[in-house]
Amino acid sequence: MQVRCFAVVLSLALLPAGGAAQRMELPTEVGEWMNDGWQRRFVGMVGVGDSIFNNGSCTQCHGDNGAGTERAPDLTDDEWVQSDGSLDAIFETIMWGVRRRDFADPNRRFQMNPAGGMSLEWDEMRAAAAYVWSLSRQPSN
Repeated sequence: MQVRCFAVVLSLALLPAGGAAQRMELPTEVGEWMNDGWQRRFVGMVGVGDSIFNNGSCTQCHGDNGAGTERAPDLTDDEWVQSDGSLDAIFETIMWGVRRRDFADPNRRFQMNPAGGMSLEWDEMRAAAAYVWSLSRQPSN
């Protein structure tokens, strides 16, 4: 999975400059990172986020590589249950968690604790958000 994440981020980093017809629309915050030469940092963030997600508590509910379980939604598709799927909204969900009373899907039984119950620093939460954001933006084969 780390290779797939690297591939999507690398493909974002290698987008042609200046309005090519097939250029992918990026969220403003990602576009700003790219314009400021942050490609390597973003690739690194996704890699760190991959490790946090797949070696931490995230997989207990969201499954391996975010594929979803009965406990929590699939993060690899373009359907977002608790937010609009933007990088900032994903970060906010990770930072604040999701209380049971705020569930958009009443079939979910387990609330998400802030940072998935892990003790994460600010940059680690940002990295986890970058990884989760990248999951639904994998290049189509």
